[in-house]
Amino acid sequence: MAAGGFCGPLAGEFAAFAATLEASATAGKTTLTQLRALDRYTAQQGLPPGTTGENLAKAWLADGATRAPDTRRARYYLLRRFCRFLAARCPGTFVPGESLRPRRRPPKLPHIYTRDEVRALLAGALALRDRASRHPCPIRSATLHAVILLLATSGLRISEVLHLTLQDAGLAEGVLPVRQPEFRKSRLVPVSAGTLETLRAYHDLRIAAAPADPAGAFFVSGRGTGYSTPAVQAIFHDLTVQAGLREPDGSGPRLHDLRATFAVTRLLPWYRDGEQVMARLPLPSTYLGHACISDTEVYLRVTTALLQEANTRFHAFAEALLPAAGDQS
Repeated sequence: MAAGGFCGPLAGEFAAFAATLEASATAGKTTLTQLRALDRYTAQQGLPPGTTGENLAKAWLADGATRAPDTRRARYYLLRRFCRFLAARCPGTFVPGESLRPRRRPPKLPHIYTRDEVRALLAGALALRDRASRHPCPIRSATLHAVILLLATSGLRISEVLHLTLQDAGLAEGVLPVRQPEFRKSRLVPVSAGTLETLRAYHDLRIAAAPADPAGAFFVSGRGTGYSTPAVQAIFHDLTVQAGLREPDGSGPRLHDLRATFAVTRLLPWYRDGEQVMARLPLPSTYLGHACISDTEVYLRVTTALLQEANTRFHAFAEALLPAAGDQS
């Protein structure tokens, strides 16, 4: 009989491993999908019950060689974690090492917006035309302005912002409940006084423009329903062009970079004050809703790069002021 929805020779082990992922709130939908794919693969290979080995690991990783780089790496890390789980039960179990880890180009560092750039984006959002045809939206500009402001000042993901409902708004307490699907942790996110004031003003506009269903979307489109992420990204693309941050057909800052900007601007003061940043990393990790600390460590690399860039600029500035070697004038 299948154990926990798994049916291969390692069904019992996969079910136990999935249970540990769920208990640690790291069993996302994608992770469980990949785990079931690995279960089917072991069934196809006809392995004896309860066993795995180097040949299986190499074959599984080779089978995903044509997939996207992030997917290949995710398969590797999931397999490695599962093998380590097995090794704790059965010493001597093969655990994939670094030599099998798929390589990829270093990810492009996110754009860290300046205050002036954020102000330009917010001004551009307020200047948007409220559509008067097809599906009129009398609060389109106010909606996009509030969405961008909330993203910039809270570090929320765009999906989390767009899933907020009227009953979630928390306008009295100034705290937003962010509910997560599957096994990811939900959390409470406080908002700044200025952002709260804007959200309260938007709330009054939204109630007048669309049905006030408590379970309805807080940010609504002209149809009275919530915006989709692609729709907001498309509008944001146009705003970055208007703000001079990209060419119309070129690459440029992303909507998600507002989240990176929020994280980095919180980490920079710790660096400058000589704080033990790694010791304090669980704080922004919890606030940002990361499943594990390693997700937050990405922003450490960005912060370090910014500090190095600032240091380089300072030295260039200082060299221009100081006399050249041997110049006594």
